[in-house]
Amino acid sequence: MTRLLNRRDQLKLTASALSVFGLWPEIPIAWSGEPILPGQAVVRQPTIDLQFNDHQGLAQWWLPELLLLGNTDVQVATQGPADWKRVDGEWSYNRVTPDGRLSVKVTVQQIQLGWMATLTICNRSDTTWSNVVAPVCLLLHASGVFQDPQWTRTFYRSNGKFITYAGCETDGGRDLFRMTLVKGQKMLERSDDHREKWGFTKRLSDDGIIAVVSSDGSAVLTTTWNPSHHLQANRRRTYSCIHANPYFGTLAPGESRTSHGYVFLINGDLEHAWSETKRVVRETSANQSKTSER
Repeated sequence: MTRLLNRRDQLKLTASALSVFGLWPEIPIAWSGEPILPGQAVVRQPTIDLQFNDHQGLAQWWLPELLLLGNTDVQVATQGPADWKRVDGEWSYNRVTPDGRLSVKVTVQQIQLGWMATLTICNRSDTTWSNVVAPVCLLLHASGVFQDPQWTRTFYRSNGKFITYAGCETDGGRDLFRMTLVKGQKMLERSDDHREKWGFTKRLSDDGIIAVVSSDGSAVLTTTWNPSHHLQANRRRTYSCIHANPYFGTLAPGESRTSHGYVFLINGDLEHAWSETKRVVRETSANQSKTSER
C-alpha cells in the first residue's frame, strides 16, 4: 500500500533530494515534536536585576510576585510597572496596586556577599487578612552557571542534612513544580488545582534557606527571608526560579508589616554557604534592631 506523505515529510524529502544535486544547501534541519508558537505577553514587574561581577550573569528578583491571603486561590495581584528610583545607591519603589487594596514599598541595597530587600506591605482593604504570604520569585534563567533545569544542584536543609530537589519525596504535584514548608509554619489552605500542580516535599525546611550550587561547584547562590513561610522552585525554562517566600501573619485594615530578604553569592561549599548566610542575616538583623531603637 502506498503511504501518502504529509507536508512535513514532503519538505524533508524535497530538501534531501535537492541537496544531493547541490541545489539546496545541506543545512541540518531540526523537526520539533511540537510546533514552537508565540505565547502570551507578560509584564513581569516589579523586578530588579541583580548583576554578577563582570556581567557573568544575573538573577532577577520579582518583589513581590503576588500576595496570598491564607488561601492559595485568594490573592492580591501585584504585577504592573513600578517607578523604581535610585538614591544613595539604593533602589526603591512605593506603589498602590490597581485595585487599591494593597500598598507595597520595596528597597534593595547591596550588602556583604550580595543584596538585601526590605518589603513593606499595607492592608488598605476593609477586611482583616490572615496568614499572609508574599511569593517572591528569584528568576535564574539568565544566571548562567546557576540555572539548574534538573534540580540536581538545588538544595534545602532538613534535620541538618542537605536535600536536593531532584527526586525528593513529595505529597503529589507535577515534577516541574515543588514547594517545601518551613518548620514552625502553618500550611495555607490549598485548592485542588494547587495540589495538582504543586507538590510539597515531605521533609520540612529547617531554616527557610534555599540554594543552588554553580555548575562548576565553586560557588553557591542562596536566598532567604526573615521569616520564610515556604520554599518554592519552578524548573520551566522561562522561570528556572527559586523562592523563599516571606510570611507576614495577620494584617488588620490599615496595618503594615515589614520583612527583609536576602540573595547571596558565596564561594565555597554548601556548609560554608549556609554558615555565611546565617551569619550575615543575623548581623544585619542585629544592626536593624539597634537602628530602630534609636
